Amino acid sequence: MEHMESKRCLFCDELVQVKRKGACEWYIGCICAPGGAYGLREGSFEPFRQLSYTEKRSTFPLISAYIREQNENEEAVVLDFEDRIHILQSPQIPLTSEDKGIRLLRYLHRHTGGPNEPLVISQFAQSYNLTYSPNLQEFVYITEKLKEDGFIERMGSTLKLTEKGWVEAAAQATGKVLKQCLVVLSGGEEEAREWMDAIFPRLIQLGYAPKVHEEDYGGKFEIKPIESALQQVARVKLLITDVSEASGEKWLRIGYAFGCEIPVILTSRAGGGEDLPTGVRVLRYEDLNELSGLLQKQLC
Repeated sequence: MEHMESKRCLFCDELVQVKRKGACEWYIGCICAPGGAYGLREGSFEPFRQLSYTEKRSTFPLISAYIREQNENEEAVVLDFEDRIHILQSPQIPLTSEDKGIRLLRYLHRHTGGPNEPLVISQFAQSYNLTYSPNLQEFVYITEKLKEDGFIERMGSTLKLTEKGWVEAAAQATGKVLKQCLVVLSGGEEEAREWMDAIFPRLIQLGYAPKVHEEDYGGKFEIKPIESALQQVARVKLLITDVSEASGEKWLRIGYAFGCEIPVILTSRAGGGEDLPTGVRVLRYEDLNELSGLLQKQLC
């Protein structure tokens, strides 16, 4: 029978079960490895414990974050005292608050199925290792900055990626610099959600950062909203417009994009877009899976 005892983790100070196996102690389910474990080689506990308070305060949160991220990536972590130097000097350790924020976006991206899906961060006050932060104060600052920049929404310990945050996280995960893409649709929120589920992942794979156009006209041609809409078009590298239900506002954007030499792709559900101008090329689709394939052919 394996010997188990309770012991405090050096790096997160949580009291957890420790299993001795071979030349290692395995710390199970602490904040460094929620739902997992990490190993500490025999003879390493005391040298770590005897570090000065200043060294512990500056290095232990980083080691805790490193262990957690490696566990997240399903990498087995076994440490000895000498490993601390390699970890602290690793280029993987984020140094700026922006880079630390990206770590949180990527964590949310891994643990949710799409934008606006809530995720409860259990033990939120102790989970600042998610951003390699030394304390809760910096962790909260980073989450609030991400919220302010429109990447996440936060209610207490519940976080969710916005559409903008989901695209940014996906881009960071693939390591690509994505080109901005504006998607103008015919329907409402339900159609936008279907496109985000079925079409957006393919666009991201093809190197684009898609964003659904948010209606800003209110049914009236007002000067300021029109200027704002055209400025939005001018900033993108691709305009995709669904003309199943065409409108004057859509054709304004399409014409402006053509004038700016921005690539335009028009799409329409089968049976829709009956009053389109002669000679206009449209990708017609029965369902979004078919459209995903058509877009891949077009963009490749």
